[in-house]
Amino acid sequence: MHIKTGSFHSAFLILLTTVLSCSKPKTIIPAGVLTEKEMIPLLVDIHIAQAAASIYNASDSAMYNMNEMLPYILSIHHVEKATYDSSVGFYTRHPELMQQMYEEVINELSKEEGEVSSK
Repeated sequence: MHIKTGSFHSAFLILLTTVLSCSKPKTIIPAGVLTEKEMIPLLVDIHIAQAAASIYNASDSAMYNMNEMLPYILSIHHVEKATYDSSVGFYTRHPELMQQMYEEVINELSKEEGEVSSK
């Protein structure tokens, strides 16, 4: 069987175009937004702080709330509040990325919980 080279290339290009048009384009993270790799450890620390804050009762004078803890957490990660806010806004508008990121956050929190439980 002999296939003409020109028709083979045409068929290949049509197939390639069809496959590429069906795949979802990769979302580009804009400047001023933290990458998923940067957000994951930040979110892990935020959730740990939220959990710690929730164990104190309201009458405890040593209780810290997230408004007080967030600036400290951001400083540990060398992140400006405006960058954090932009990043949260971006990922909120891209729930598929947020879901992927939170799968990693949950994995990290589970690892840390396992380490604490084993002590």
